[in-house]
Amino acid sequence: MLNVTWRSLRAHKRRFVGTFLAIFLGVSFLSGTLVLGDTLTANFDRLFASANAGADVVVRSADHIPAERLQAGRGLIPAATADAIAGVEGVAAAEPNIQGYGQLVDRAGKVVGGNGPPTFAGNWIENAVLNPYRLAEGRAPAAEDEVVINRGAAKDGGFAVGDTVTVRTPDALPVTVVGIATFGRGDGFGAATFVAFTTEAAQRYLTPAPGLVSSVLVHGDEGVSEEEWPGASGRRCPAALRPSPARS
Repeated sequence: MLNVTWRSLRAHKRRFVGTFLAIFLGVSFLSGTLVLGDTLTANFDRLFASANAGADVVVRSADHIPAERLQAGRGLIPAATADAIAGVEGVAAAEPNIQGYGQLVDRAGKVVGGNGPPTFAGNWIENAVLNPYRLAEGRAPAAEDEVVINRGAAKDGGFAVGDTVTVRTPDALPVTVVGIATFGRGDGFGAATFVAFTTEAAQRYLTPAPGLVSSVLVHGDEGVSEEEWPGASGRRCPAALRPSPARS
């Protein structure tokens, strides 16, 4: 039987080699894909862990978004929620957080990031503990026509501190870059771009009405354990931390 097998292999060398190569390449590609996926997952986990280490709790709307309204995103909450939360015992800091979309446009009229990675916009969070971005150059925005952009977007668009750029929110807004920031230790959140306005400007350009925010980032006092936070272990937030959410 063994002799018959060897004679068959010698008679069909090309078929044998082709089958072997196909199996070898298939296993190699699969192994490479799995290794790359695990590496990217680990990198993003480390990025999130280091950048968001200061936020112990995120307070956001509990509104249910029907399937036909998924593009609208989660409902908004009153900006005053941040002040209410800041007065709760055990809270060291509470900052309003606004999330939206804003496309940077370079001098040639080309969108930075193109149609691939997301183009985020939001407000610059003054509290450094709760802000995942770190100023690498310049300063925080202080006027409605001033922004901070992530360093990856600055490199891709050829922008520098002091440049006037256009941000589509979707209206085209001429703004001045006053700061360039990193996301944790990276140039940005992956390949996504980020534009940060003042909180007032972000409310004006990124929310449907004044006085609304996407969420509130909360940092607790030293010694407050995770189990003590409202909402931990499946418990609902008490009334002090559970305002009536506003719909977008």
